[in-house]
Amino acid sequence: MTKLTEIEGADFTASDDEIEQAIEEAADDLGMSPEKVSEEVAYILDSGTGRANNEGVAGAAASDNVDTNDDPRLEALEMFKLRQEL
Repeated sequence: MTKLTEIEGADFTASDDEIEQAIEEAADDLGMSPEKVSEEVAYILDSGTGRANNEGVAGAAASDNVDTNDDPRLEALEMFKLRQEL
């Protein structure tokens, strides 16, 4: 499976370290392994349509999202966390 830090995109503004830290925090919050969180979120972004999904996730925020630095990977991670918490 693809790791979240292996997906490429021109709109990515967060560093790999920021992504890894966010994955670790999400995994702790959700009681999941970091590998599983990374894999699940990478799947959201890379499930066959590539950039279209990245752009769609980036556009999901109503306005600038300071918490995610407008990075589609962090936006997808936040969406995944919300869905898991529901």
